[in-house]
Formats: sequence, C-alpha cells, structure tokens
Amino acid sequence: MLSKGIRNQYFATICANLATLIYGLSIGWLSPNLELLLSPATPLSSGPISSSEAGWIGSIGTVGCVIAVLICGWVAEIAGRKAALMLIGVTQLASWVIVIFASNLNMIYTFRILGGFAGGGTFSVIPMFVSEISEDRIRGSLGAVLSITCNIGILLGFILCYYLEYLTVTYIALAFCILFSVGCMFLPESPQYLFTKEKKDRAIRSLRFYRGEADNESSKFISEVAKFKEVGNVPKESTRRVQLHIKDLLNKATLKGILICVIVMMFHPMSGSVPLITFTDRIFRDSGSDLPPATCAMIVAAIQLVGSYVSSVTVDKAGRKVLLVTSAFGCAFCSATMGTYSFLNTNGFDLSFFKWIPVTTLSGLVFITAIGIGIVPFIIMPEILEPRVRGFVITWCLLEFHAVAFLVVKFFPSIVDRIGLYPVMWFFSCCCVLAALFVIFYVPETKGKSFEEITESLDSEKKAVPKRTSMDV
Repeated sequence: MLSKGIRNQYFATICANLATLIYGLSIGWLSPNLELLLSPATPLSSGPISSSEAGWIGSIGTVGCVIAVLICGWVAEIAGRKAALMLIGVTQLASWVIVIFASNLNMIYTFRILGGFAGGGTFSVIPMFVSEISEDRIRGSLGAVLSITCNIGILLGFILCYYLEYLTVTYIALAFCILFSVGCMFLPESPQYLFTKEKKDRAIRSLRFYRGEADNESSKFISEVAKFKEVGNVPKESTRRVQLHIKDLLNKATLKGILICVIVMMFHPMSGSVPLITFTDRIFRDSGSDLPPATCAMIVAAIQLVGSYVSSVTVDKAGRKVLLVTSAFGCAFCSATMGTYSFLNTNGFDLSFFKWIPVTTLSGLVFITAIGIGIVPFIIMPEILEPRVRGFVITWCLLEFHAVAFLVVKFFPSIVDRIGLYPVMWFFSCCCVLAALFVIFYVPETKGKSFEEITESLDSEKKAVPKRTSMDV
C-alpha cells in the first residue's frame, strides 16, 4: 500500500471514498434517529412524526439517489470525474447544514433527499473514477474500499447517534465533508478521462502521479500510456447522435455486459440487507430478540464492516465470481433461517433456547452481503462495459438499483404488517438462490483482466457457450 507505484492510487481512492463514509454516516443516522423523531423528545418543533412519515423518511433518500445518477453521471462525462466529486462534496455539506436548522418534517425530508443525492453520486462516480486510475492487479481491492468506507460510516453513525447529542453528530459529519472537499481539490483528474478528451499532456502528468513515475518513463509506463491512448480513442464516437449510441449498444459483447449489469445490480436490494439496515430496531423487535436494539444495530454494522474488509482482501485473490456465488447462497441460507425462526415464533413454538438466532442469522446476512453482492456488482460494472457506453449504462443501472431499493424500503413495513416477517424473508431467500444460479451460468470472471481481455472473453463466450463455465473457473 505504501510502495511507490501504488500509494497514490490508494491515497486517491481513500480520499474519494470519504464521500462514501459520509453517506454511510447518514444511513447509520437514520435508524436511531427515527426512534427519536417518533418520541416526545423529538428535536423538531413541529412535534413527533407518525409511523407513515417515518417510512417516508426512510425511503425518500432514494429520490435523491435517482436524481444524482442522472446529474452526476452527466457532470462526470462533461466536466470530469473530479468535478462530479466536488459536486457531491457540496451537496453533502448542504445536507448536514440543514440538520442544524431543521425544525419540521420538510427539512428532514430535504436532508434525506440531499443525502441520497450525495449517495447516488458516490456510487455512480467513485467506482468509475477508481477503476480508471487503478492498475489491473489492484483494481478489485481499490474498488472494494467503497464498501469498507460506507460500512465504517454506518457503524460510526450508529455509535455516534446512540451516545452523542443530536447536533454533535451533525458537526462531526460537517468536519468530514470539509475534509473530503479539500482533499479532492488536490487530486488529478482521471487519466483515462483526459485521454478521451484529447488532453494528452495533462493525461500523462495524471498517469505519472497515479503510477508514481518520475520524468524517466519505464517501459511499463510507456505501454500503459499506449493502452490508455487506444482506449481513449474509442469514446470519440460517444459525441455523435443517438442512432450511433443505439448501434453501439447492440454489439453482442456489449449487450451481454448490459444484461449482466442490469441483473447483478438487483442482487443487493433484493437480498434483504437494505431494509435490515434501514429498520434495524424494528426487525430485531419483531423477530423476538431479547437484546437491546442499539446493541443489535451496532453488532450488525460492525459485522458488515468486517465483511467488507474481507471482500477487499479477497476480491483480487478469490475472484469476483466466487464471492458473488458464495455471498448469494449464504444470504439465501440466512434469510431462510430467519424466516423459519420468525414463523415458529409467530405460531407459538417455545424458542427460549434459540434467542440467539435472530442476531446470528441477520448478522450473518449482512456479513455475507458485504463480502459479495453488496460491493462486487459495483466493481464488475466498470470492468465489463466498453468505455464508450460505460457512463450511459452505469447511469441506468444505478437508476434501476435505487428504484428497486426505494420500493423494497418503502413497502417493507406495510408488507410485514400485512403478512408477517417470515414470508418476506423467505422471498428474499428465493431471490438470492436465483442470483447465485445466474452468476454460475452467465457471469464471467474479470479478476486481473484488462478491459480488452474482458471484452474478448464476452465475445468468445457468446461463440463458445459450452466452454464458458470451465474457462471462467
């Protein structure tokens, strides 16, 4: 991590992912503060909120996410990845300033929408930025930092909100926002983006920074410059009319890459971990756990953080496909177990010796989600999409991701009230099994491969389907 050739790549990745930590902090802020806003001790002068309003607070952030995917993706393509990161920083700063002055529900909604905007921006811009500045050999590990910092933020949010004053947490978040914005000011633009804009001199200086190269250029550096130039020549066609965009999207390898992205982006919201983090207190209460909700929430967040770290150190060793399959089957088992426990508890069975099951299975669910389906789809997307269609496809896949997450979070409480917790958990389990089967039979391995090798792999797999599985393994 401190070696000359890669330390600037790690520095830039960590700096950019401070935005992800801040977004995680806003997620961790939600669960404990929903209980506060529902209580007579609410800091809002308008009084306590209703359960329906709490549901809207939990889900309305995805509206900001959807807006961010459209705006930040456009800014990243027109003005650059660095400009998009700065936009995210300004939005996060504004969102936490609103909390200081929030006196009614509409201001909390605004905070959540702006926070969601920043979150949607981080998940659309940062994976692209990190993918474009990193070497092939560490691209997966750097991409997994997104999950680590987000989960650090969630855990930090739980801890701070349970033990510190309401406004104290806000001031800490503002300090992180300032640190992120200042740090991004000193980062060079993505070299690949600069090559696509034909800014050769700036691109080479940027590449030197991220590769730790001095004025004397090594053969490895020269070959990488040539590769970036070749990739950079392709996106020129993206400035043409929509008809050519459609033609580009109809390429066989590109179509397969798009289909993979569309499906794998549904893995995370359909695994059950998204409503678990949003409604942690309620789920543990409904499941029959005896542990205090605050303790359960912090246990879940800590285990999720450990899972994201495990993913970061294994994604470039075990491979993307192995992590996805393991994670999907593991989530299916945990959700099914939780559903079965809830079913037995609801029907009056004596489970006094099994009170440990809710915490164990739900902690296992978030851990296994964190090592695979929670982060690997965001790593795969920039890897399997050609540069000329990458921004466009990622934008729409993220729109799909946030739309599905919104529906799951918004309707989770009402569906649980109507039919119970166990059918919902069994449904999530079935979705995870289908996800694992899709990865086994259709998703290629991208570990350690260049963009050109991955595209060739998609093409060859189209032509030689019987050989695909053995080649991937």
